[in-house]
Amino acid sequence: MKNFKERVIIALDYNNLDSAKDMLERLKGEALFYKIGLELFTSCCDKSVKLIRDYGCKIFLDLKFHDIPNTVYNAVKSAGELGVDIINVHASGGVEMMKSAKKGGMEAADKIGKNIDIIAVTVLTNLSEGDVRDIFYYSKEKTNPDGLNGGCGNIVGNLALHLAKLAKISGLDGAVCSGYESVEIKKVLGDGFKTIIPGIRLKRGNYAKDGNAGNAAAGGVRVDDQKRVMTPSMAFNSQADYIIIGREVTASNNPIEALKAVYNDIERFAGN
Repeated sequence: MKNFKERVIIALDYNNLDSAKDMLERLKGEALFYKIGLELFTSCCDKSVKLIRDYGCKIFLDLKFHDIPNTVYNAVKSAGELGVDIINVHASGGVEMMKSAKKGGMEAADKIGKNIDIIAVTVLTNLSEGDVRDIFYYSKEKTNPDGLNGGCGNIVGNLALHLAKLAKISGLDGAVCSGYESVEIKKVLGDGFKTIIPGIRLKRGNYAKDGNAGNAAAGGVRVDDQKRVMTPSMAFNSQADYIIIGREVTASNNPIEALKAVYNDIERFAGN
């Protein structure tokens, strides 16, 4: 794959700037895109954004806004003015909220003179079929006899596709989803609608052959609190525009070698 390093986002899940800076130093020259999540941003606020910008890297501000439209508009606008490249909101906030988010993002982009993608979170990758049934009151009777429910082939996939459609209607630039939903989302909404895939794991250790926890098969991918996981190459072969990887790299004793293992997987097994 060409330019794949620009499409690998490293999650800096820390609660202090020193740890974040240490990882930036360790990965300097190899990692080009970083994610700031709730933990780092609530601990360090805009200082975390400035830190990464000073290293010349791109930023995905992963705060998953979900509130009334006016509140989200102002929050996204303020976040965008910090100089980040991607901001996300929960698609379940609805069309009006997402339209307000996009408006805030566009106004921030005009002010700082750079593009900002506003992305919708569909179904978190730590949720299984059973979890989605429990949360959204799905029953087994609503599925087909083989357990499928159309769309992407299952309840989670169906819901992710539906939420991605709402995001597209709202004018958003793409969606966060698992690799198991990315192909169908691209098929239905077009290649221009971006997909960002978290839950990335390398092949080793405990295995799950698909998006459901508890299934085991050699050659699968390691799981922990994530349930719908893929290897880096699997995700890109599922037409991801970006992948997010955290502990596989940041919790490693040798982060740079771990990142190179990610890159090696992509080079060996991902298509062009």
